[in-house]
Amino acid sequence: MQVQLLFSRLHSSKPFMQIQHSTTKFLHLNDVDSTNNYVANLVRSGTIDSGTVVSADFQHDGRGQRATKWQSLKNQNALFSVFYRWNQFQATQQFQLSMLTALALVKTIEQLGLQKVEIKWPNDIYVDQHKIAGILIENDLNGNQISASTIGIGLNVNQVDFDPGIRATSLKLETGQPMDIQGVITKCVENLSFMLETVKQSDNPFHALKKDYLSRLLGFNKYVKVFEIKSQKTTTIKILDITQMGLLLASDDANQLLCFDIKDITWLFDVTE
Repeated sequence: MQVQLLFSRLHSSKPFMQIQHSTTKFLHLNDVDSTNNYVANLVRSGTIDSGTVVSADFQHDGRGQRATKWQSLKNQNALFSVFYRWNQFQATQQFQLSMLTALALVKTIEQLGLQKVEIKWPNDIYVDQHKIAGILIENDLNGNQISASTIGIGLNVNQVDFDPGIRATSLKLETGQPMDIQGVITKCVENLSFMLETVKQSDNPFHALKKDYLSRLLGFNKYVKVFEIKSQKTTTIKILDITQMGLLLASDDANQLLCFDIKDITWLFDVTE
């Protein structure tokens, strides 16, 4: 079942992610600290166009959310960053780009033959509760506007051996077949570009994206065991909703409404109805 955006016709006066005219360009590297860092250097030197895709065979300092490291064997996985400049993109809308990117990855992975593809809040991609892809979006701000975004993606393609204790999988582990990494990257970028263009047709992009995002959200309307970092305690929560800023809304055993930022909890992966 592929992702289909169901656009709400609710009125919104705020334009959404008016992208500058861009043509997709591919730049491939053998080895780099991280593709997001490489893009940042090109931005500083003024030598990058909107729509540029930088990929690499290996990242020796790949980064994930919350300063985590993205571990990947050389020549095994899709490691790439996509750079966009915007004419108008409000900073308060930045989580919508995160939702859109996650949905584009879900669509790609399903097109490659996988099932049970879900989004672990905020934007990791899981297959049967094992991580297959991660996203790191870095935005350049100009006042209350985002002037440019670098979307970093790591997708496990042909790697079959992972460090003990890591809940990870890959396209090859799930399908039993090796895949062309550059072809996978191209398909990801095509789906991302298509969804960026399509979502602009919606009068209310947040509601349109949220509907599909929640339908794919791991643990939505279910009970999930998490570790609360501030209080240092384990809690069972029921995931209820997300806000426009990307905060997670949930209830606890006492039916109290809770609100979490990304740095507030760690998932313990005990999902029940």
